[in-house]
Amino acid sequence: MGALLLYRALAALALTAYAPYAFLRSLTGRRRLGDVRGRLGLSEWPDLAGGVWIHAVSVGEIGVARNLLPELRKRMPGARFGVSVSTAAGRELAERALGREASIYAFPLDLAGPVEKALSETRPGLIVLTETEIWPLFLERAARRGIPVALVNGRISERSFGRYRLVGKFLAKTLARLSMAAMQSREDVRRLEALGAPPERVQCFGNLKYDLPPPPIFGDADRLSAAAAGRAVFVAGSTGEGEESLVLDAWHGLSPRPLLVIAPRRPERFDEVARLVEARGLRLLRRSTPPFNLQPSTFSSPPDVYLLDSIGELASVYRGATLAFAGGSLVPSGGQSPIEAWAAGVAVVAGPHMENFRDAAAQGEALGILDRAANSEALGRRFAESLALPDETARRGAGAARFVAANRGAAAATADALAGLAPALADGQGSAS
Repeated sequence: MGALLLYRALAALALTAYAPYAFLRSLTGRRRLGDVRGRLGLSEWPDLAGGVWIHAVSVGEIGVARNLLPELRKRMPGARFGVSVSTAAGRELAERALGREASIYAFPLDLAGPVEKALSETRPGLIVLTETEIWPLFLERAARRGIPVALVNGRISERSFGRYRLVGKFLAKTLARLSMAAMQSREDVRRLEALGAPPERVQCFGNLKYDLPPPPIFGDADRLSAAAAGRAVFVAGSTGEGEESLVLDAWHGLSPRPLLVIAPRRPERFDEVARLVEARGLRLLRRSTPPFNLQPSTFSSPPDVYLLDSIGELASVYRGATLAFAGGSLVPSGGQSPIEAWAAGVAVVAGPHMENFRDAAAQGEALGILDRAANSEALGRRFAESLALPDETARRGAGAARFVAANRGAAAATADALAGLAPALADGQGSAS
């Protein structure tokens, strides 16, 4: 108990110290604040009446929840579902993608007041955390109430593994409160068990992100096609701060130049990236700029760059891509998922930093559906090779789609295991009334 009290004190101090910084960043437009009132417990939470609470931090984890929900509904008829988020972007996407299937609300800060209020008002019969969401106080209070908590699509990066080992004994007690941990890979299983998770509760079902449904038709598809004007389309997806300049450098030396689609990971950076493109004297078209019914003849000079300044449409844009770049990989931020691009039949190029998707990246390299580029110059060479060999690029994309199809099934296996943790819900005793 002493360690948990120390954690609570440190968590409160950290929040106090971080709050002014976060507020200043929101004022300067660098980072949007999420639902602060909700996270502090100043708003009401929905009553799940013994149903299922899924926590999906932001945009990437919303995809995990989206893939898992249909399988859970099959196994838990009548249950209420709730999806909590931590970020503003995650809230926007959750409302749009899952708002008809689940209640959407803020995940409480890991402080006693907000956590107790959230658990009291939601009254879940099962809590499902995604990927790396291990909150000590939240887990301790859920255990007090006898609520089973599972971690799904779990992963432990090399960097996180080193940090977690510094608090080994405390973390082991926290992990012991998990009723189940469904990890993405055998290496993630090994790391979690090394951190003290009970081996009998740790399983490997694969990556839930392979179970993604087909994306809808892109709402601006006609205009994007008109902007391409018959050119190849390269999509730089979920790019990070400082990365767009590197991608533009790689793209600038191509001949002929394809249409470059840039999709920044964070919405607060949309305007910043637009200014960067225009400062280089390039013709820019923004997704958010009307009208949306332009014909090919409308563009006397086709755009150089299409800025995808929207949330939740990247998977749809990949459907028209020739090649994709996995953002967050030329800068040291762990990389973004190549799976959505692969599912659309598009090969991927990534930088050296793919720690967050190490297994998928390694498999992709082995199959030839993912290339690595150490820097901007190497990225330019990969781009040029793809343009010079269009048939080979298309062949690799088709192989990527087959790879994703062959790796589906984690959602069903995970849902089966979760149903075993909540037999009342699986028997249809949960009520949506």
